[in-house]
Amino acid sequence: MRKTLLLLMGVTIFATSCTKDPIITEPTEKPDGGTKPKPEDPEEENIVGNTGDYAIPAAYLQYYAKVDFTKDGMQLKKQLAKLVKETHKPQSYTPGIWFASEFTDEDPENKDNVLQIYSWPDRDAKDDITKKRSVNKEHKNNNTSSLPVTSLWEREHVFAKALAVDKPKNQKALNTTYSEDKPTAIEDIAGHDAHHLRAINRSTNSSRSNRKFVDGTGNSKTVGKEYWYPGDEWRGDVARMMMYMHIRYENENGGGYTKASKAGMPIDSKNGLLSDEMIDLFLKWNAEDKVSEIEKRRNEYHGNPNNPVYKYSQGNRNPFIDNPELAYRIWGGPKPVNNWGK
Repeated sequence: MRKTLLLLMGVTIFATSCTKDPIITEPTEKPDGGTKPKPEDPEEENIVGNTGDYAIPAAYLQYYAKVDFTKDGMQLKKQLAKLVKETHKPQSYTPGIWFASEFTDEDPENKDNVLQIYSWPDRDAKDDITKKRSVNKEHKNNNTSSLPVTSLWEREHVFAKALAVDKPKNQKALNTTYSEDKPTAIEDIAGHDAHHLRAINRSTNSSRSNRKFVDGTGNSKTVGKEYWYPGDEWRGDVARMMMYMHIRYENENGGGYTKASKAGMPIDSKNGLLSDEMIDLFLKWNAEDKVSEIEKRRNEYHGNPNNPVYKYSQGNRNPFIDNPELAYRIWGGPKPVNNWGK
């Protein structure tokens, strides 16, 4: 009888040790700010940087030096998530994000102006001030202008603040604090994250509200009563911002904090969810709409904390702007342009 019990125990231990880890990583932080013991991961501890088949530009080599690009899927995702978190230096919402936005969202054709996300091409906007692409930097909605609010620009949370909430986990919405203090609580850090904060017309911001993104064509618009299409020009920007938010905060605040499925609708309600909650909508937009010059400008500002001119740089980069093909290597879907091809 004793031999039988020992044999059964041995089989149980063997079966347990062979169980594969789930594809979605466990959170490392609890909603109350406490931490869970992090299991040792020898494979992650021994990661050695390797550019693999990528020809990474010399300017980015130092930033990505510890990433092993021979990995893919969740292994690559975990490395990038760790990198953008460790290099993140949160900035104040006021004046930090105001100051940064005037530089990062500057109109390349008019240094006195900023480009507004979700805006329409000039030929379509015509005389509609709320659809105007380029507005004067001084016309901010910060109680310093006498112009009508429809003429003013402000800071859009592209990952809508309220969408991060998961009530069963007692999660708090993304938050902003109007002070010069740099944020410390995770919901404030996420709410102040410049990688998803863009210049926007005040009225357009109200129209978008906290609607989820959905596929479409043409200019930005509401779809039905609950959804928002960002416009053909801005869909790639949105996709890469959502991917960044997903890897940066997924395991914060109880886990699943910024799942892509919270911010957008799958293309196919039955088959749209891929592994790790990255939905096919953003993968499609990432492939269809190439990285724009304004995305590059924003990434250079926030990814270069050593430049004294970049006073409110966050210090971290959006990897999917540097190379959209990284999304394909992590989640699959349509294959976008490889900016690091040899």
